[in-house]
Amino acid sequence: MPKTNRRASFALLAALTACGARQPVPTPDSASAPAAQAQATPAPAARPAPVSPTLRLPGQVRPTSYAVELTVDPSKPGFQGVVDIDLDVKEATDAVWLLGHGVTVKEAVLTVGGAPVAVTQTKGQGDFLGFIPERTLLPGAAHLRLVYEGTLSERETSGPFRAQDGGDWYAYTQFEPLGARRAFPCFDEPGFKVPWQLTFHVPAGNVAVTNSPLVNEEPGAGGTTTYRFARTQPLPSYLIAFGVGPFDFLEARPSGEKAVRTRIITPKGRAVEGTYAAKVTPEILGHLEKYFGIPYPYEKLDVFAVPLFGGAMEHPGLVTFNTGLILSKPAEDSIGRQRRFYNVQMHELAHQWFGDLVTMAWWDDLWLNEAFASWATPRLVEGAQPTWDAPIERVRERSYALGSDSLLSARRIRQPIESEDDVLNAFDGITYGKGSTVLAMTESWLGRDVFQRGVQRHLRAHAFGNATAKDFLDALSAEAGQDVSGVLGSFLDQGGAPLVSARLDCSGKVPTVKLSQSRFLPVGSAADAKQTWKVPLCVRYGSGNVSGRACTVLQGETAELPLPEAKGCPTWLLPNADGAGYYRTSLDAQMLGRLLSTESHHLSRAERVALLGDVQALVSAGTMAASDALGLLPGLAGEKDRQVFQASLELVGLLRPTVLSDARRADRERFLRDTYGARARALGFTPRANEDEDTRLLRPTLLRIAGEQGGDPKLVAEALKLTEKWVGDSKAIAPELVGTTLGIAASHGDAALYGKLMAALRSEKERKKREQLTDALGGFNDPALVRENLKLVLDPGTDVREVGWLLFRAGFDVRTRDVAFAFVKENYDALAARLPEEGVEGLALSAVSYCDPVHRQEAAAFFTERMARAPGGPRTLAQVLESVDLCIAFKAAQGTSLESFLASPKKLPAPSGR
Repeated sequence: MPKTNRRASFALLAALTACGARQPVPTPDSASAPAAQAQATPAPAARPAPVSPTLRLPGQVRPTSYAVELTVDPSKPGFQGVVDIDLDVKEATDAVWLLGHGVTVKEAVLTVGGAPVAVTQTKGQGDFLGFIPERTLLPGAAHLRLVYEGTLSERETSGPFRAQDGGDWYAYTQFEPLGARRAFPCFDEPGFKVPWQLTFHVPAGNVAVTNSPLVNEEPGAGGTTTYRFARTQPLPSYLIAFGVGPFDFLEARPSGEKAVRTRIITPKGRAVEGTYAAKVTPEILGHLEKYFGIPYPYEKLDVFAVPLFGGAMEHPGLVTFNTGLILSKPAEDSIGRQRRFYNVQMHELAHQWFGDLVTMAWWDDLWLNEAFASWATPRLVEGAQPTWDAPIERVRERSYALGSDSLLSARRIRQPIESEDDVLNAFDGITYGKGSTVLAMTESWLGRDVFQRGVQRHLRAHAFGNATAKDFLDALSAEAGQDVSGVLGSFLDQGGAPLVSARLDCSGKVPTVKLSQSRFLPVGSAADAKQTWKVPLCVRYGSGNVSGRACTVLQGETAELPLPEAKGCPTWLLPNADGAGYYRTSLDAQMLGRLLSTESHHLSRAERVALLGDVQALVSAGTMAASDALGLLPGLAGEKDRQVFQASLELVGLLRPTVLSDARRADRERFLRDTYGARARALGFTPRANEDEDTRLLRPTLLRIAGEQGGDPKLVAEALKLTEKWVGDSKAIAPELVGTTLGIAASHGDAALYGKLMAALRSEKERKKREQLTDALGGFNDPALVRENLKLVLDPGTDVREVGWLLFRAGFDVRTRDVAFAFVKENYDALAARLPEEGVEGLALSAVSYCDPVHRQEAAAFFTERMARAPGGPRTLAQVLESVDLCIAFKAAQGTSLESFLASPKKLPAPSGR
């Protein structure tokens, strides 16, 4: 699954830049030999009641295969199922424990040696379902059949759910991480990886799809159709997926070395919208096969458009995508959407090897799935689409990950899993962003060839099975000829990131870089700075047009790095060559000033991007005045390099409205329109023929910062005029600028415009336009209009999965946070009952934009007990409260500097545009 992430806590990290004993579970073999028949011993006079597991399933029993038969009518809220599970009893046991949520087991039949054994059901803690045989089961084979009922939710997008599109009902699934248990009682953990066979009975006019190829389709009773699918390769439960509905299919050319059948599956009548996906999917798979050295492991490749679900998911044979990400009418398509799809598809298809072919043994190694797929995306896009600047995009992503990692409450990459909350929290910017950047740093340190050989060795050794971090580190060490676990382990198993300070010393015969490290901390952090890593790093240095490089692994608090190739004392020094390292850097003021001005032309584009991110971090840490950093912006406003320009906008983020007085917020708007308005107005709202792609991608960014945030009057007037036209004619705005234009209009719109957009939303049938209208409504900041938005969240006539985010949007905006926070406090129980279960934790985000002790205390008092009951809630609340604390400290440290800058901004020397 991509980092778009899908949880509310992940949104917090992006914005901020039950415990039980763990029971060992043997990793299932990918192909189990037939087990001897289990035996049931004569019943003793009395047996103690089995003790429920609390976190992990016990290891005495494991599945060897599943056969699932489902009766699904998407127009109805319930479904019926039968699951047959072949079991291998490894140790004598008095209970068979499974996981199930929201399923009602009507009948349970346990068979041992061909004979039935009476069982009774028991409800364990949480989602644990126990089946207690009348006699102790001894080691050997057994079989469990369950007849049950479940729900197609209209509230959740975890588990099986249903939605309408164009008047037709569809059923979909999303099982990662804990959703499979909502579809069938099962061993719902990643370590239980076995074959599955699925059969569906569906109403006439509907089609069923799942991971494996269709074997047989035949008429059933009562006008139904039965679809029976082939047995899958060994898969964990979270990778099973299915859909039922009147789908259309767009054939793509066969993919990969095996020429597997490839299709795009869409809602009825929308197949043409999958044209771009059909074009590039086989191409992407080819690049991945070449890198991994292993053919695509599965029998087909369907790419499946799913509404309401955020992001995408890597199910083998049935990769799912949010409809807005994969589908677009050709006349409404844009470069931005196509690039987003391409990148996310690279991520999902990389998972076919890392995650699907080789699966983590337990959730603490989720990074083996997600960090690798996130690393592989820019790594492979770099060769597949060389003009897209994927390596520089990676450096920008590094800066976002470092921001998330600066929190004391941030997770480790390899965080111990002590509760289901920890499983849910694992899908965050640390697992994806930090994990992928640490892998990129490791690849740079060892060399691309060595790293690739280590990856291939690991995949070959564990194909169709499970693996751990140690397995990967062993494979990489074997290819590197050295133990890499010390370096990687220092980043995997502790939170935070290094701050590497570098000072040039030319007092001896050989110039030397004096290095030191500590934990990077934003001002006000309660974390301990005395922390070290084993940091692979390279510095670049030079004099005039001559430059050099020196590398080391910084292992202690301090070290010295000689520069024997230097010709005299260098005039400049950069401590993070190529921006490849996962660390922040600190230089003396004179050297930093040179790199930002007279010596900037010696830096690569990636290095300039990394340096700007580190400048922003120095301000956050309180070691550089905010006014000095902000003074760079006027000189960067005309930067021709899109990547460097967008990196410079991290500095704009220092102008946090939360720390500014009302008067200075108005000055902030003035500064933004004065700095960026002319360039934005020159680009305008109409793309021109023969424009390069970078210009088209830059336009929305400039329009938003000058128009939406800066309130440039000409841009606002044009956006309002275009929005009025668009309500009646979707062609009035260029497809790539719909969200931008509506956003500018809404942020400066009045009640009349709001009324028109709301009326359009209530009558609109097309999902894409409803989403665009909902996005626009979320941009209004008049408190009275925001209250109307929030009514939609509790309106039973709306789909909360479409409108729920309006509440979170209001909480992030300093102008509307009071309305959002008051609404949550007044309606918490109703919201908790209506929002998806895994989204309830997001209610704490209604307090995230506060920056004062009074509201911090109020949020803690209100949410502490409530978040303890919300899935994933405790860590989300901890991050909210820490963010407020850090904002208070930042305001105290930099508030005067920010206000003085905005009162009379100064232009400091800045790197020239290139």
